[in-house]
Amino acid sequence: MSKLAAVRPAYWIAGILLALSVVVPLLVSTYAKDEPRLWGFPFFYWYQLMWVFVSAITVSISYRLVLGEERRRRAALGLDTGPESDRDAGRDAAAAKEAEK
Repeated sequence: MSKLAAVRPAYWIAGILLALSVVVPLLVSTYAKDEPRLWGFPFFYWYQLMWVFVSAITVSISYRLVLGEERRRRAALGLDTGPESDRDAGRDAAAAKEAEK
């Protein structure tokens, strides 16, 4: 079995979303025009601005996909599952110190 087959779909989807957010705005031929205008702004300007918001959305979706996959992976391995576990571990350590006194 190859290593690529072991990669989870969440990572593939996140990678594709991030690649689209980078590659599409670099395709100058898609936005090198003046028309159509939106509220008086040439296509070039509002198209680029639109990709700022689209990229923020795709990065957010990718982050949530990877974070969810990491939590599932850590839970399957029996490791701590996140900040809640870290907080609980800190509380347990503090309680152990108090018990020693």
